[in-house]
Amino acid sequence: MTPSPDGRWYLFFSALYKSREQVRSHVIGVWTEDWQHFSDPIFYSDGSKGGWVGMTSPDISRIGGRYILTYNSWGDKEGQPNQMFYAVSDDLQHWDQDLPLAQTLTRGHRVIDPALAQFAGRWYMAYKRHQEPCIAVADALGPDGWTDIGNPGLGWFENAQFLWFDGRWHLHTTMKNDNRDHEPRLFAMTADGSESHHWLHWEDLGWLTPPRQAFNTDHLANASSLLSRRDSDGHVYLLYSGRTSSAGFAGRGHNRLGLARSVDLKHWVAPPSDSD
Repeated sequence: MTPSPDGRWYLFFSALYKSREQVRSHVIGVWTEDWQHFSDPIFYSDGSKGGWVGMTSPDISRIGGRYILTYNSWGDKEGQPNQMFYAVSDDLQHWDQDLPLAQTLTRGHRVIDPALAQFAGRWYMAYKRHQEPCIAVADALGPDGWTDIGNPGLGWFENAQFLWFDGRWHLHTTMKNDNRDHEPRLFAMTADGSESHHWLHWEDLGWLTPPRQAFNTDHLANASSLLSRRDSDGHVYLLYSGRTSSAGFAGRGHNRLGLARSVDLKHWVAPPSDSD
């Protein structure tokens, strides 16, 4: 999710539904002014033009005055492992999309969940290669010129997101353990980010735990997005996906969006859901 100068909020998400009699994952973008009513899609990518089964896992950043949306192909097509892509826009309405990302680094490997940051003249990317989280660096955004820095050693994670707030770089992830299943966790960089190896070293700030409500009794807060509004209202906002069952939609279940905010990253307040 991202705010814009026109007062709208723009949301980008994965959507599973049938396309040409085949279940596909689509990356969809919409906008809202009141979080009750939403526009028709202003961004759409299903991967069909490139021969992919689908597209999924968007992450958006505003970098250098432009909006950069990253995502990856979906479906584990035989002989065509998932790859990463990005789209670029000046206004969130018109996009140059499905551009290959770090292709020379990842070709032949199954890679998903790219997230970008730019700092000190270099581009940094978190992504997952097979089941291994990775951090890479490049001098320019595009298909080539990327070098792996390494594994940050935080354990299994996906859906990474880089954010700068409270004077530090943060890494927001989706993680799981014996007690938690695909829930958000936050880390803060232990250095200033000026050297490439800094992006491998993170302090664990713990789980981000919004309230359990009627719509998220099974998955509490999957595939979340974090946004700092410290400068305007002192809060950090968490947008997340919740469900009550995994039935349907290729085993992903029917998910609804939840929104919560916090001043200390420990205590989260959410508006009541329809059933509360």
